[in-house]
Amino acid sequence: MTRRATLLLLLAGCVAPPPPVSLPPAAVTAAPNPTTAALRAAAAAFAAPGKLQGRPSLAALAVAQLEYLAVEMPSGRVSGDIGMVAPMLLAARSEVRSWLGIDEAVPPQQVIDAMTAAATAPGGEPVAPGQFPAGLSSAGPDGLWQRLGAMPRLPQANAATRMALRYWEFGPLEDFDIGFLRR
Repeated sequence: MTRRATLLLLLAGCVAPPPPVSLPPAAVTAAPNPTTAALRAAAAAFAAPGKLQGRPSLAALAVAQLEYLAVEMPSGRVSGDIGMVAPMLLAARSEVRSWLGIDEAVPPQQVIDAMTAAATAPGGEPVAPGQFPAGLSSAGPDGLWQRLGAMPRLPQANAATRMALRYWEFGPLEDFDIGFLRR
């Protein structure tokens, strides 16, 4: 191993996890803890985006849940090492942010809070875009709300949330030894 590779490995071990994030109560329902609630709801939402069409509030909650999962699961605070699920969740978050026009530099907790506030705005959907802070999306508040209501199939978000849910409920995939099939 080269000195550079050794240094990179040492530095990778020294990187602190991102600050914790939390889900507001409105984004956590009918589950024993926030992670289970977020996994089940986000996996269902991204697996069937047709059910989100014209329902930006539901899409906003799914985005908030994905943001939470993409920070908390890879950090090890809620689940320990999740292997390849971690980069899948990060890619899914990037895919969703790209669709919505949200810059990667926006802090996850800001996205979570804004999406949840918009989804649960008093007065409903007519006032919901007003809950988004200025500059959250390049599409502007109204454009962001329209994009949420027209969420397309996002394959990385679908795959990542389904894999994370599977991992959460059943543990890591086990290697399957096919050596016994030899004759």
